[in-house]
Amino acid sequence: MPVVSYYEAGTILTLNHGHAALLGAFGMLAMALLVLGLRHVLTDEQWAMPEKFLKVSFWAITIGLALMVITNLFPEGILQIWDVLENGYWHARSLEFIGSDRIRALEWVSMPSHVILIVVGVVPMVIASGLTYLKIRKS
Repeated sequence: MPVVSYYEAGTILTLNHGHAALLGAFGMLAMALLVLGLRHVLTDEQWAMPEKFLKVSFWAITIGLALMVITNLFPEGILQIWDVLENGYWHARSLEFIGSDRIRALEWVSMPSHVILIVVGVVPMVIASGLTYLKIRKS
């Protein structure tokens, strides 16, 4: 096992990778498949309104995820790796480190990114899906 995996696996940097990879790659792929399905069932005239919501949703999810990684997960991961190197892996995974004021502050700093991702990203996607359902139900 490479030495970096010994110091990094199981830390917040693993969460950083997981969130960015899962939501950034597979989440956007699922969103693209949903948009393909929504676009397929609507005419050009019907598509105008859901498309606006989907554009907002795409950019909000992308920006929210980037902010989550930049403001929370990556800085916490770097602090935790530093703690691993200074005090050992056991200490970096302990409540003493995870409950520290620095980590708590970084968790609160990431609140806007979560709000952007959920409220401005997910909600418009749900609205676009609902509009599509109502439009195909009428026709």
